[in-house]
Amino acid sequence: YQRRVRAPNSQQIFVGNLPRNTTEGDLREVFSQEGTVIGARVTPNNFGFVIFDRDDTVLEILGGVRKGRMFYLRDQRLNVEEKKVGMGNRGPRKQYSPATTERGGRGGRRRGGGRYTDGDFK
Repeated sequence: YQRRVRAPNSQQIFVGNLPRNTTEGDLREVFSQEGTVIGARVTPNNFGFVIFDRDDTVLEILGGVRKGRMFYLRDQRLNVEEKKVGMGNRGPRKQYSPATTERGGRGGRRRGGGRYTDGDFK
């Protein structure tokens, strides 16, 4: 059992497209060259998060990525992005949408697939 490190989103990056069997140690090794890594987490969905001791490190990494810098692990290019609010073990949160909450979502329960008619909004 390893205790999860809590840190603000500004000190974390999202890392996607991980090779199979990637470990937290692999992420630490790749990103420790950029700054002090205080935590790393790999999910079963082939993505992970790396936590740094400073948000400046994250800004430098993301700035480099925007300019075309790439990171690799075992010859596989990693997808490095800003950690979004609401990301965690379950992935990004679904956005609220009246169409999906009031009408039953995809497929809908009425009128063949959730289509609206003019009378629905009166």
